Amino acid sequence: MTSPETRKLTNLCRFCGLLPFIVMAGCTSAPPAERTVLVESYQEAEAVKVANIADALETFMSPEADQLILLPNRLDRSKLDYSMDSLLIIDRWLADIHTINRLQSDVGGVGETLVLDGRGDNSVMFAGLYLGQVIRANSDLSWNWERFDTFLAANPVFAEHYGHDPGLDTFVLVGPQGAATPINTALKRVIYGKEESLHFIAQWLQSEIDLEKTMTSRDLMGMDRRDWAG
Repeated sequence: MTSPETRKLTNLCRFCGLLPFIVMAGCTSAPPAERTVLVESYQEAEAVKVANIADALETFMSPEADQLILLPNRLDRSKLDYSMDSLLIIDRWLADIHTINRLQSDVGGVGETLVLDGRGDNSVMFAGLYLGQVIRANSDLSWNWERFDTFLAANPVFAEHYGHDPGLDTFVLVGPQGAATPINTALKRVIYGKEESLHFIAQWLQSEIDLEKTMTSRDLMGMDRRDWAG
């Protein structure tokens, strides 16, 4: 992976609202002890170029994905049914990737495994696209995918927050209260650990958000992310 792509992996501050900006800092706590995770030896893979989300997810859910993602033996894709609880499976898989990354880099950094070839990007892309589809399938609200460049062209005010380079955020999820970046959420889960739980984010975006409470609550509507497993 080239150095610009490495820079993309570290561009993490992407979650905003189309109403007032909602920029949320994760809770900080000492990371828990995690089980030993070994990296399997696989042939190097290219990063998947996503043009169609449904097609990309079909590829990532197929046996072919064993050669495309990190730690495929740690992810039981047969149980990924687009339910909210299925995100707990994704969270546990990303937790294993986080363990490897934490052993290879400083806090908030990117280790060799993530940038060695396309499997790091593919793992983050798969998790992020899956998260977005779970939100769409289970939310009371209307969430729709938009390409990053299309969203930015229609909302140029957000260029200051997002920049003009999408990084891994080829697609963003746009809803009635703002825009979310599920792919970046998956990346933050890998980099920072359990306090960036995909399951938590999906539950949070399932219903209309009380913006005032969100801006003032220490634990984001009473759901303290430090309590989440993984």
